Amino acid sequence: MEMRKWGFGAMLRDATTTVSAWSFSFTDREQQVFYSTNNEIPTQNSEIALPRLSTGFFRDFQLDEKLRLRSEANIDITFDGKRNTLLAAGPVSFDPRIGTELVFAETIALRAGFANFQKALSDNDLNGNRKVWVFQPSLGIGAKYREVKFDYAFVNLANQTKPLYTHVISLSINLVKKAQEEE
Repeated sequence: MEMRKWGFGAMLRDATTTVSAWSFSFTDREQQVFYSTNNEIPTQNSEIALPRLSTGFFRDFQLDEKLRLRSEANIDITFDGKRNTLLAAGPVSFDPRIGTELVFAETIALRAGFANFQKALSDNDLNGNRKVWVFQPSLGIGAKYREVKFDYAFVNLANQTKPLYTHVISLSINLVKKAQEEE
């Protein structure tokens, strides 16, 4: 939903709860590989995804004819009481995310954001008792040409003192819009 330069959205995931189940078996050789690499042999064969409410809002700022800035804040709300999040109250947890993108001519976007705010054990505490607040920053770029979009993000998957970075790349083609134009 958009009003003037503001937008708001919400999405309920797994509204009725989602149950996933699978089976697996390992040969003796495969089990030896698990042991020799200090990995546990998996025993669990099911997973339950409880409902999650994702909400967010944004504000657009038109800087000039071709330059636009969009800032947004999102909150994932979970109901299982098992999350290490910035805000937790009993069974409900609130996981905020913030980000901004600078868009040139609706074709190129530069992005930055922060997510996964949580308490983690301090890397500097040898006893493993001291917890500190950590978060995961990300940087990215996007490009759009007609119905094709390319997105790249450089994301920190670990804490700040010993970061573990990964590259996330996606390519999408909007076939629906093209089909609507042909009608």
